[in-house]
Amino acid sequence: MKDFTEGKISKPLIAFAAPMIIGNLVQQSYSIVDAIVVGRFIGGGALAAVGISMGVIMFLMSTLIGLTTGASVVLSQFYGAKQYNKLKDTVSVSILFMCGLSVVLTALGIIFAPYLLRLLNTSPEVFDDALLYMRIIMSGVVFPVFYNMYIAYLRALGDSRRPLYILIFTVVLSGVLTLYTVIILGWGIAGAAGSTVFAQFCAMILCILYARRYVPLLQVKKLFFDNKIFRLIIRYGAPAAVQMSVISLAHLFITRLINSFGPAAMAGITAVGRIDQLAIMPVGTLAMAMSTFVAQNMGAGREDRAQKCFRISMVYMLAFAVFISAVLMIFGSELISLFIDPGDADTPEILRIGTSYLNIMVIFYFLFAFLFAFNGFFRGVGDAVIAMVFPVISLTIRTLSAYGMINILGMGPEALAWSIPIGWGVSSFASFIYFKKRLWAGKVATQVK
Repeated sequence: MKDFTEGKISKPLIAFAAPMIIGNLVQQSYSIVDAIVVGRFIGGGALAAVGISMGVIMFLMSTLIGLTTGASVVLSQFYGAKQYNKLKDTVSVSILFMCGLSVVLTALGIIFAPYLLRLLNTSPEVFDDALLYMRIIMSGVVFPVFYNMYIAYLRALGDSRRPLYILIFTVVLSGVLTLYTVIILGWGIAGAAGSTVFAQFCAMILCILYARRYVPLLQVKKLFFDNKIFRLIIRYGAPAAVQMSVISLAHLFITRLINSFGPAAMAGITAVGRIDQLAIMPVGTLAMAMSTFVAQNMGAGREDRAQKCFRISMVYMLAFAVFISAVLMIFGSELISLFIDPGDADTPEILRIGTSYLNIMVIFYFLFAFLFAFNGFFRGVGDAVIAMVFPVISLTIRTLSAYGMINILGMGPEALAWSIPIGWGVSSFASFIYFKKRLWAGKVATQVK
């Protein structure tokens, strides 16, 4: 475990963030390989089905992910304040709460999957694949929830290397299983979904075993429920959960718009989505690492050090955003072609839509870096509500802009790309004003009685 409240900032920040970045790169690389296998060996329709169903899955899981994010901030602040008993109480309460919520969510996801897919105007030719993929993934929701919870808690305590090792193992396992079940056994989209669920199960088991054996602060001998800690988790986690839910809901509206342009548009934009997730991941990961630094220092009463970490992190994030924009502008179309079966009749249209979408979006990655730098800082200082508000504003503006450009101006799929930087820009400017006025001050968990 690492204490970030003393010493230099830049080197420990990079050392802490590097395993997280590598881990997320590995995870996103698997997501890309999975999409390539589905697109090339099952077909463009299957790739579109995965894209549609994943949007619904993320909407259903968003509450759990948001609550985990909020609880990890509480954990990090207690660690910085050396309040270890409250830290362990947080772990106990979150385990009980997340377990119960996961069971409920699994049932809801399996039962209401077809209704949600119909609400998105899912094309009949991809509906059955999307429904099967979604139900298999939702049957194992508890696995990624507990895996992500333990990963978040280990990182909150300053350990980013061990989660990387666990992640590499499970991603390699999942990749091998996907190749085997889809290509060798010919199980199609069911094989891809089943491989993902099994890998997430292995990741959960490994995280729990490691925490119990090597991390005393995460060892809870007897689970119990504490109302004060529960309210604190809700206070910090609910805004993040609402943020994730609204963002996922906005993505569902966007998915509905994409579906209106047909399976080729869905496949092309799904391919771009996989590339985009990989491209912006280091920026988002740096924001997460910075949140841990900021949370520990605010918990220790070191606001000056927290702000210095924020400024350093923003420089790194902007530099990477500019670099990756240049790379994708040069090699974007070649990367999209990796996801497409050359023999598919829709290949030219999928490539045209995907390339146009990517070329518009990547120009504005620097705005994404601004927005997530501020959001990471706000989350670290404990301003959970505002950390929710600005990303939600961004997605809301994006959704409304996309609908306006398509339904009023008569634009095509490119409107979906132009709407993204509009949302980033407005929210980045609002975040800057909020930061300068210091409206985030005085919201640290360790100061709450």
